[in-house]
Amino acid sequence: MPPGCINSGDYTRLDGVEWGGILPAMTSRPSPPPARHPGTPAPPPPTAEEVLPRVYRVACPFGDGGIVHVYYLDAPEPALIDTGVAQSPGEVIGPALAGAGFALGDVRHILNTHGHWDHMGGNEAVRALARGTRTYVNAEDAYLLHDVERHVHGYVTYPQRLLGDAAGLEAMAVTLRRSIGTPTPMDVPVEDGATYRLGGGVRLRAIHTPGHSRGSTSYLMEVEVGAPTGANAGGVLFTGDGVQGLGSRPGQLPLVFDDSQAYRATLVKLSEVAFQALCLGHSFCGLSPASGRDPVRRGGAARTFLQESGEGAKAVEEAMRSVLNTEGNTGFLPTARATLGRLAEPLALELDDGGLSARSLATLHAFYRELTGAPLPV
Repeated sequence: MPPGCINSGDYTRLDGVEWGGILPAMTSRPSPPPARHPGTPAPPPPTAEEVLPRVYRVACPFGDGGIVHVYYLDAPEPALIDTGVAQSPGEVIGPALAGAGFALGDVRHILNTHGHWDHMGGNEAVRALARGTRTYVNAEDAYLLHDVERHVHGYVTYPQRLLGDAAGLEAMAVTLRRSIGTPTPMDVPVEDGATYRLGGGVRLRAIHTPGHSRGSTSYLMEVEVGAPTGANAGGVLFTGDGVQGLGSRPGQLPLVFDDSQAYRATLVKLSEVAFQALCLGHSFCGLSPASGRDPVRRGGAARTFLQESGEGAKAVEEAMRSVLNTEGNTGFLPTARATLGRLAEPLALELDDGGLSARSLATLHAFYRELTGAPLPV
């Protein structure tokens, strides 16, 4: 186990990997966030912005300054693409929709792009308000809906475990347990190619886009010929975290937790899909400042971003392969440090005094596993 960590008993993940537990399990029900300090200005009221016909984007804060974008689809059977964290529905999504003339309680479909905490943490809160809603998620990620400890002892704490950062792991565990409502059910196991109809000629086609997670799924919204005026017939693709450019934090790599090879294959797969707009789960960066950080990219800008995502992933793979070929496999952290050194200038990465980028370690470990056959972090 990593140095500096406190062993509190063995833990077995659903994928069968055992490791020495660093933190004890706690309640999986979310607790209220800390109260705002007296005198701190109240944040602006949340809004639901109509970014495309029938499509409303709601920016939901989470964690240490992150923003996840949830999308409301205005159809006879309204749908949400993702739900943010446990506090998002009550504090952000509901008020934002009300301001736009909609009601969160009318939502009939929750379509999770994947099972990570900032995208499904609010599922149960939505279900409590919208009693008739059903949850859709790829079965590969269903285990993440069952127990918050699958997140605490899984993908999101890879960096802390790789660095032996017990204090950072404990802080992340507190955030996760506060931010995720589990257990929450999967009503519909999503399969690649499945089509779901929302009424009014609006349909969603599921496209399995693994890499970021095993079950990552994109949804292509199409509107049938003859549907009511205001429809966007060209195709709107909701990708969650399936397409990331250079990630949501400038100066760092995109987050590819599960499978770097599958991530690159996903980008090729989506290049063959006809769509006119990309609706992303975060404000991802492109390869240059000129690419901007718009979470909704249209036309040529959408295609360019998809291409840049592929170029970024290829650069990481080629840099690490070169390190392994020239220096040999000296272990993960030395390989990661050398890889980041080669990528820092061309990708404008920000490294710490030790030549690392903590938030990029999960991605680098995915490429390291691909190229060396190493096991998951423990």
